[in-house]
Amino acid sequence: ALPFSLGSMLVTQGLVHHGYLAANPRFGSLPKVALAGILGYGLGKASYIGVCQSKFHSLDDQLRGAGFGPGHNRHCLLTCEECKIKHGLSEERSSQPSAS
Repeated sequence: ALPFSLGSMLVTQGLVHHGYLAANPRFGSLPKVALAGILGYGLGKASYIGVCQSKFHSLDDQLRGAGFGPGHNRHCLLTCEECKIKHGLSEERSSQPSAS
């Protein structure tokens, strides 16, 4: 996004300098150059979306075997009743004496 932004800003400044675009009487070329920078940044980001998505998809495929992904229950802290029963924790906790 940075090359698009800088490129559009340089082109806009050149157009204002050569008289193709009128400069603002109070602020000069700053508003037009700033707007060109913002639009260039947005276009740069939009042009990179496909590349970024493909990188995340390839990373997702690499991590799927390492315990990541929809099939892996990484948020379970063994606090729900189903997990307690599945791992036999309810009997262990009930047989321990309480401190009170």
